[in-house]
Amino acid sequence: MDRRRFLTTATAAAALRTRLGAADSDPALVRATQAVRDAIPTAEADPQRPIFHFRPPANWTNDPNGTLYYRGWHHLFYQLNPFAARIGNQHWGHARSRDLVNWEHLPIAIWPSGEWGERAIYSGGAVIAADGRPRIFYTSIGHPQPEQWMVIPKDEDLFGWEKYSGNPVLTQAAHTSGPIAQWRDPFLFHKDGATYMVCGGAASAGRAQVQLYRASKPDLTEWKHLGAIFQTLDRDVRNFECPNLFPLDGKWVMIVSPNRVCEYWIGDLDIARMQFLPSAHGVLDAGDAYASNISVDDKGRTLLWLWGRTNTPPGKGWASVITMPRVLSVGPDGYLLQRPAPEFEMLRGAVNTFPGTSLEKPFVADGVATDCAEIVAEFSGNGTFGLELRRSGDGRPGIVVSIQSGYVNVGNARAFIGNADQYRMRVFLDKRCIEVFFNDGATAIYNWFDAKPNGLGIAAFGQVAANRAGGGPSSLPPRLESLKIWPMNGARFGLEHFHA
Repeated sequence: MDRRRFLTTATAAAALRTRLGAADSDPALVRATQAVRDAIPTAEADPQRPIFHFRPPANWTNDPNGTLYYRGWHHLFYQLNPFAARIGNQHWGHARSRDLVNWEHLPIAIWPSGEWGERAIYSGGAVIAADGRPRIFYTSIGHPQPEQWMVIPKDEDLFGWEKYSGNPVLTQAAHTSGPIAQWRDPFLFHKDGATYMVCGGAASAGRAQVQLYRASKPDLTEWKHLGAIFQTLDRDVRNFECPNLFPLDGKWVMIVSPNRVCEYWIGDLDIARMQFLPSAHGVLDAGDAYASNISVDDKGRTLLWLWGRTNTPPGKGWASVITMPRVLSVGPDGYLLQRPAPEFEMLRGAVNTFPGTSLEKPFVADGVATDCAEIVAEFSGNGTFGLELRRSGDGRPGIVVSIQSGYVNVGNARAFIGNADQYRMRVFLDKRCIEVFFNDGATAIYNWFDAKPNGLGIAAFGQVAANRAGGGPSSLPPRLESLKIWPMNGARFGLEHFHA
């Protein structure tokens, strides 16, 4: 580097440090950052760590938080335990991307302020305030009751954040009918010139509810409780986590995480009457994904983010990923469509194309040996059919993706898709995790699995359906119509900006 470039870089770095203020000297942030850095060699050494699903530099992640698009960057905040590859010590990690695929890890955005009584930074959301700059809101834990706190950016790159000096901006005192149990996970949206927040929890009777609030000031420092905009009809659901309420294709969508698979409703929102009237209800993802968040980019796309569990064995230095961002829309039937962001096609290697074939015996994709791939397969006929993935030399698959009698299966996850003349599955295989999109996004499933290190094969299989009347085979045996396989390259995860 020549003298001029060195001085320019040094001056810019000094200016950034000045803008960020004293945050870089906070001992709590220094300890957390160093703990993550210390775990990176162990995490990077694991050959089963996914290579194109987002993950922190090391250690644990769970819920995506505060997802937003700002000044040309997709920003992803996420629950982070800097000190171990298990849940606990909740901080907010932070990363940004130009293309949804390749990421720059940024400084840890929020960490517990012990001097203010905090012990954990729970989940939350982001919104653009009246001054055109983002605000992030989260549930502060460590007080007699949970509180909702606001954080303000210190620079236009969003590298540094400071907690609002007047926190909390919302407490249980706002609920005139009494405290809300399990009250947490703010999500924010705009409607008719006003800014709103929803939080999850449960009424005193134990029924899961989504509470609605409206900002009383443009700077979002005061909020008024409007009441419960939605509540479950299922007595087995005791509370809602991570509620999202947002407009989509002329309707409104409510997503909740009810301590089981995430569910969604599509309908109409009338805030004046405090009514959300759903017309469609479905399972968001029947697999092991949870805790949704939403962002809208410069193309007008509504993007869904989810925590993808990985059940990583202990001692690997990492655990969990964020699912691939999914583009949402409302389908012609009024239900949700989820499609993978097309930007991931940039990671494709050379395609392997195989012709259609009958499936009296398994069809092995000769010449393909990979644990990271995008696969598009089309099938027709009746019976049970699908793909065996991460197949070992003795023919044992690490995971099976199949269709049977109108249901789809990804490992142990199962969802209804309905009967059709032809089925299309688009599979993203990434080491020990997998995402599958059926019939152009009508159903999407994320899951994790264990496979042998030498499990790199792919095969299609089919079993003829029995004739219901006589027990013999049906007239339309399953057939593989087409198969394309692209080995996938890894995404880039830069550490240049990951510092205290």
